[in-house]
Amino acid sequence: MNAHDFRTRNQVLSQKKGLTQTAFGALFGMSKQAVYSWETGLYSPDISVLLKMADFFQIPICILVGRPGMYCKGSEEHGNNCDFCASITEDDSLIIRAIHALPPEKQEAIKTLLNINEKK
Repeated sequence: MNAHDFRTRNQVLSQKKGLTQTAFGALFGMSKQAVYSWETGLYSPDISVLLKMADFFQIPICILVGRPGMYCKGSEEHGNNCDFCASITEDDSLIIRAIHALPPEKQEAIKTLLNINEKK
C-alpha cells in the first residue's frame, strides 16, 4: 500500500463526509488514536477495516489503497460499474502472476521492453 496515497485519500474522503477522527474511528470500531496513526503513516489499517472503509466510501479497495486496476477483476460482471478500474481478464491475471513470479532483473527487463517507467 502506498502510505502517502492512502493517508491523503483517507483524509480527503473523511473530510468530504464531514467526519472527525473520533467519528471516523467510531464507524469502524477504532479509536481516534488509531485513525491518527493511519493518517500520519505510523500504522496501516487491517484488511478487514480497509474493506469496511471501501464499502463505506463506496469505492474499490484498490483505489483506497492507491493501487488502481491491480485487483479490480470483472467489475462489470459483478455489477460494480467501476469507473476507476478496468476489468482484468483471466489471461491478464495469469500474465500478472507469471511476471510476479520472475526474478527482479527479469521483471525489470519486461518493464524496459514495454517502456514502463516508475512514477516517482
